[in-house]
This record gives sequence, C-alpha cells and structure tokens, in this order.
Amino acid sequence: MNHKTKINYFSHAGFICFFLCSTLFIGCSAPEKRFKKERLTLVYRQQSSFDAEIKKLRLEHPIKISAEQTTNHLLSLHYEELSLLGKKKYIFSSNDVLEIASLITKALNRIKPNKILHYEIETSSGKTKGTIFRVKRNINWRFETINGINFSNTGFSGFKGSSWQLLPKNGQLFHKEHTVLGNDQKKNWIIANLDLPVQSKRGLNLGLLKKISKKSPAPQSPKQKLPTNLPISEKGEFEKRLQFLKSLRDKKLIDDDEYKNKKIELLSQFP
Repeated sequence: MNHKTKINYFSHAGFICFFLCSTLFIGCSAPEKRFKKERLTLVYRQQSSFDAEIKKLRLEHPIKISAEQTTNHLLSLHYEELSLLGKKKYIFSSNDVLEIASLITKALNRIKPNKILHYEIETSSGKTKGTIFRVKRNINWRFETINGINFSNTGFSGFKGSSWQLLPKNGQLFHKEHTVLGNDQKKNWIIANLDLPVQSKRGLNLGLLKKISKKSPAPQSPKQKLPTNLPISEKGEFEKRLQFLKSLRDKKLIDDDEYKNKKIELLSQFP
C-alpha cells in the first residue's frame, strides 16, 4: 500500500466514522420530560414523533385556557361502548376531574409551539390515555385508550371488552380526515370550541365551574363577612360549597388566590 493509497484509505474510513456518528447523534433525541403526580402522568412530545396526520397540522401553542374551561371540557367528554349491551358513559369521573384539571391547565398554558401534550391517568378500570393540542382556534382531544380499552373502529369484543367511540356534545365535532373516498370521521378524536356553549351539569351541581354572567356583581373585598341571615336550606348549601372550596385548596388543586376569588364569588351568590 503506497502513501497515496493510505491517505485515501484513512480519508474514507474517517468519512464513514463521521457519517455513523452523525446518524447516531441525530437519531438519539433528548429524553422526554415526564411529570407524574399520584394517578396522572403528563409528557410533552415532539409533533414530529406522531403520524402524518398530526405532523401536517399547524399547532397554535401555548393554549391560553382557564381552569374553569378545562374543567368544563373534561366533564363534558362522553363515550359509548360498542357492544350489544354497551352504555354511554362519562370518560372522566368527578374525582378524576378534581385531581387533574388544574395540572392539565398549567401544562397547556406552558406548552411549546412544536410540542403536544400526552397524558395518562390511572383509573380503577385501567389507563385512560390521549393527547391534547390546539389547531384553528379549537382544542383537540384525541384518545388512544379509555379505561384500559384501546380504540378500534370495530364493535367486536376485545381482550378487555368492547371497543368504543366518542360522543360529541354541543360545541364538539369529530375530526375528519380528507381522503380520496371522502371524509373519514375519526371517532376517537373530538374538536371543540375553547369556550363550550353549554356548561356541564355535573360541574354546576358540584360547584366545579365558575358561573359566567355579564350581570354578575363585581368582586368585593376578601374581608367581607360571611352571610348570617340566610334561610336554613340556603345556609346549608352555602356551608357545603365553602367546605368544598376548602377541600380543593387543602388538596392543592387550587392555590390561595383562586380560593379567595372563588370564595368572593360564592359570597356574591348568597347576599
């Protein structure tokens, strides 16, 4: 092997090593950051890591959404089992919503433009998993699994029971994929207005949602005295709601400022 041949040999070898190292470097992306609290796990995932249908979307992030809006969305989401005796059910229980609404709200407000929020919540029936993102001013809820049952377009029974499909309510629609054969509805994927036109009855009954009204009185000082001249029935309802707010604060589902604001709002409803 002469001198020139050696130079060519080492040049080619060096190029191959550089190419392999570059490929490995590009292929090894940074590990996903996971946040886990009790039953909930949140992960920000790169948009590029999803299928072609997600990759082509123009995301509008971060998502400026309030805790009340998130709560209303979570409470409104329904699905239907596709078995012979299948039932229509809420996706998230009231306890689920109490536990995860505040955390999901913060995650959506902090999400970066090229990220998609993926979540998993452990339930007594199994995991519920999905992704949340915003496109064209609408929030998207795309579910992979509900209560341990993976999504399938068929109605046949699976390993853990029947498949399912989402049930759009007011202000919600199925996502449609435009294909050669027409529009294909994705029945595990709901698109919804950020402000749903209807508030969840569960949320109103449990006091989870803020009562929105243009005619509502302006907030008063937090030092306002508690009402003492209420009828017995209203006084019991007031004390029940106040105790509920305290339990939310104690569980750190709302902070002190949110507690004060909601307490003021509650006081305004019981003059």
